[in-house]
Amino acid sequence: MEYLILGGNGFIGSYIVDEVLAKGHSVTVLDIGPEKYREPLPGVKYIFGSIDNHQLLNETFHNKDVLIHSVSTTSPFSSNQNIEYDIQSNLINAINIFKIAAANKVKRIIYLSSGGAIYGEPTSIPIPESHDTNPISSYGITKLAIEKYLKYFSLNFGIEYNIIRPSNPYGPRQNPFSNQGVISVFLGKALRGETIEIWGDGNIAKDYIFISDLASAIYNASISKKVSEIYNIGSSTFISLNEIIDVIKKVTGKNIEVKHIDSNKFDVQKVCLDIRKAQEDLLFQQKTGLLDGISETWDFVKNIKY
Repeated sequence: MEYLILGGNGFIGSYIVDEVLAKGHSVTVLDIGPEKYREPLPGVKYIFGSIDNHQLLNETFHNKDVLIHSVSTTSPFSSNQNIEYDIQSNLINAINIFKIAAANKVKRIIYLSSGGAIYGEPTSIPIPESHDTNPISSYGITKLAIEKYLKYFSLNFGIEYNIIRPSNPYGPRQNPFSNQGVISVFLGKALRGETIEIWGDGNIAKDYIFISDLASAIYNASISKKVSEIYNIGSSTFISLNEIIDVIKKVTGKNIEVKHIDSNKFDVQKVCLDIRKAQEDLLFQQKTGLLDGISETWDFVKNIKY
């Protein structure tokens, strides 16, 4: 099949590209720039441009079977700093993407939503897909709205879709200089001998998933006979920031200084996803545990040419 991966040169997108290529499909990537940590892959068609360029989208979406939307311009924190930008760059662009996909008769759309921000503070753990959605950040509100509009376009234009709600992905090729992805950021600080700052007492506990496991689930959602579904993808456990730092100390052998700062109000305090639906429908398996995943990520981080 012909796959188009929006954001295919980003951290998550690059692993989706790997998975789709490995299954023998044709891949086109639309992104604003090249991958940060590796050269272009042979056999992939790269198109550089913005998702707000409607003419470019029209040209790129032609004759595509599957569209995987993995672009997000904000995080829970940054979305609250500029709500208008969050809505324009994510929600409005997503609506236009769905309109243009429908006009070009794209068969299926896979959308990467959020497995934490969507739900807000959970009333039950692990969190099933049927849990109430009460996001506490603009990021989560926008993700939820995009899900609803995707369902609208499916009902009105016949596009198949599946929605992935991932927990916190981590792994090699995640930027250790970014403000997203605590495991990679913490490993980068450990390498440079910098103090790690964490919000609150470090007991915020979340669900983490190794990136290749997530990419496999996304691909399976793209070929599944089940459609119009929402899937949590995670480890079905939660790990606190303090526990992550303990594992990082073990893996790196470094003495890490930690500084606690005032807690924030935009971050959900505890997330653990119920993944039984994905296990049944998508045959999802978590193959890489936290210790092995952090070890692989550390191998990558310490070999980056800065």
